[in-house]
Amino acid sequence: MRSVYADTLRWRPKVDAAPVHDSASPLSTAMPEYVACEQRLLLSEMASMVTRETMRRSRGKDNLPPYQVIVCATSFEDDLALSCAGRLHSELGSTGVPFAIGQLQGVSFFLALQMVSDMMASDERMRSALIVGAERWLPPFSRTVGTLTALGDGAAAALVMRQAGPAWRLLNVIVHTPGLPIPSPDVCVDEAVLVEVIGQTCTQAGLNPTEISWVVPPRINTTLACDVSADARLPVWRMWYPEPGDIGYLCAADALAQLHVLLQSVAPTDGQRILLWGTGFQGQAGCAILQYCGS
Repeated sequence: MRSVYADTLRWRPKVDAAPVHDSASPLSTAMPEYVACEQRLLLSEMASMVTRETMRRSRGKDNLPPYQVIVCATSFEDDLALSCAGRLHSELGSTGVPFAIGQLQGVSFFLALQMVSDMMASDERMRSALIVGAERWLPPFSRTVGTLTALGDGAAAALVMRQAGPAWRLLNVIVHTPGLPIPSPDVCVDEAVLVEVIGQTCTQAGLNPTEISWVVPPRINTTLACDVSADARLPVWRMWYPEPGDIGYLCAADALAQLHVLLQSVAPTDGQRILLWGTGFQGQAGCAILQYCGS
């Protein structure tokens, strides 16, 4: 491990507590002024905290642990020999083999959701799955992503269950990853692919884009988020976008965190729908539509 990660291990004694920007310099509208920087908890500790809270809120009559645990993360665990997915599997006592999805940035959650849907369709034993996103960025890795955004630390989790209600039902999810070789080694958000994936998700769900109640984009460049929504014919006035300068972009945990904050501020009724879309920085794209079922 030391041989493989020798350069990475050098960031252990360092702490990146400073704001992304010097307060004396003008700020780009694309970049948050400050980002959330976790000073104490490890990535797996943040994941464990949100997991315990998710399970506490979701306890059903059977009180059983989730069958499957999937961790989404792009950043490194401080202890490179520690598996966050393995830790959660041990703490929860889940049955399925835990695994992690990385290097898709904000699209990781959408791939996890797609995999859970496919696994539930093919395995009747799989009654529930826990999806956890967690990120903690430490030197020498930069928090800035070109002019798109700045990366914050955080974790979020969701329990996906079969035939649960009242709850948000998954109508459709689509993930696109570019073929090899990657079109460009530079930071790249493929707007055309995003628009296409959003359109396909709506079509396969049998919906017109105007039938979406809330559009939840990632916490990236606000102008880019608005342009993608407009080009996809989504109602821009229904785009839910909190203050982008407060915590930064949570990458693999971003879609889950955005969904959580939205659900704290709305009182859904039967049939209302949420469309979430996410992007990676090498042309990846993901989109999911959820519909509220009150009974």
